Amino acid sequence: MGLKCGLVGLPNSGKTMVFNAITGAGAEAASFPYSTLTPNVASVPVPDDRLERIHAYVETDKVVAAELKVVDIAGLPKGASRGEGMGTKFLGAIKECDALLHVVRCFPNVDEPNAPLDPGGDIEIVELELGFADLETVERNLERVGKKARTGDKEMVEQRDLFERVKAWLESEKQVRDMELSEREQELLRPMFLLTQKPVLYVANLPDQAFEEGQDGSQHQGYVAASAFAQEHGSDCLAIAGRLEAELADLDDEEREMFMEELGIKERGLARLIRSAFHLLGLRTFFTAGEKEIKAWTFVAGSKAPQAASVIHTDFEKKFIRAQIYSLEDLETYKKESEIKSAGKLRVEGKEYEMQDGDIVLFLIGG
Repeated sequence: MGLKCGLVGLPNSGKTMVFNAITGAGAEAASFPYSTLTPNVASVPVPDDRLERIHAYVETDKVVAAELKVVDIAGLPKGASRGEGMGTKFLGAIKECDALLHVVRCFPNVDEPNAPLDPGGDIEIVELELGFADLETVERNLERVGKKARTGDKEMVEQRDLFERVKAWLESEKQVRDMELSEREQELLRPMFLLTQKPVLYVANLPDQAFEEGQDGSQHQGYVAASAFAQEHGSDCLAIAGRLEAELADLDDEEREMFMEELGIKERGLARLIRSAFHLLGLRTFFTAGEKEIKAWTFVAGSKAPQAASVIHTDFEKKFIRAQIYSLEDLETYKKESEIKSAGKLRVEGKEYEMQDGDIVLFLIGG
């Protein structure tokens, strides 16, 4: 679908290490600023055990997971919004992303190993820079619509009043995503691609020790601080050990399983991170299941059946007739599609049906 999550954070927060662990892309990870001079982009499969659960009952040639695009953007130093450290270029790359994964350093600084951790302070530095960049964007647009508003144009007056509210909000060092905005107001702001309007997931990048002996990192002081900041701003926080995940990514399946068992790790943090990012973008999954392939398809939450069908082929939206749908639970109960149909569990849905996450679908399309 072309939607992208951007990894942002201060230099040396471990962003590129997390990116490599997610994607296996081998991007350069170094302990100096600006080791990422151009954004690294990769598509990653979204872990989903429902694919194999479907495969248990449907014979097929291949199984295909949904994908998520992830962008590793260079670390944003203090002063990035004023162009320091190539900051303007990096901020431009963030504008192109649909959601942010804000990586927060919760491990000792290699240059100052005894310096205290300050996840909240680190988050604020990045968010202030994003806010300053947004303020400049809003001021520029306010000047444009202000001239037209003076002629009495109702739409321009509406935009001017909204932009003035947003300007005052940003000047108070707050994020646009924290504002109470109507659907109409959000729509008016969308063309500006405001950085602080984008949904964000905070990623507490912890030391390996936080996950030893079956721990999940939730007791680590760094995670506690980052999580408190996230909750205060209505966002979520996820704990991960970037270095450990990068090591796991380099192992083969058997070695990885043994290593995880030794450490008492039941599920890789990356699987949780990818799933969380997928949902942060407002994405959901439906499945098609046939002899050639079982495939997970991505749609935006709230989509009607014809719009979801267009993900398979753009012509399907116009030529949509109806959809035959059943659930994974029904498949596991009745074992075969024919038995699902006999039990009256195969639903026939029309153009107004709102697709649900996990639907198994056959779209009927006209000629």
